[in-house]
Amino acid sequence: MATECTLRRADGRPFGSFAEVQALIHRLFPAVVFGWTTSGPDKLRIAKERGVEFPPVIRESLETLPSLLEGVAEGDGYHVTFGLGHEEPVACLYVTPRGNAPELGRGLTGLEAAAGARLELSGDPGAMRGDAP
Repeated sequence: MATECTLRRADGRPFGSFAEVQALIHRLFPAVVFGWTTSGPDKLRIAKERGVEFPPVIRESLETLPSLLEGVAEGDGYHVTFGLGHEEPVACLYVTPRGNAPELGRGLTGLEAAAGARLELSGDPGAMRGDAP
């Protein structure tokens, strides 16, 4: 099971533009590939073309879902995704690491150093370090 983490800069400032954040991640994970997810309205259009009907609550949530910039890096013994969001400047990185390869550990440590902060489990500050109750 994957664990999504968040990373915010310690000084509270945003990381920067999409290009700046992509460059940072690319320095640490040279194999990273970035792309945009399919927006909710596009998902609804595709579903309609295929004759798929969503329940109202799902349809309503998809109507406003933006396309998100994401990156994926893979190497021997690891897979990691990076969520940059849909607007600049990038305030928070969403990171989903899988594996335990040294390359993954070095890259994540580099991201933490650039942010001056530690990765946190999404919705549970302190849990990555064992500080959570």
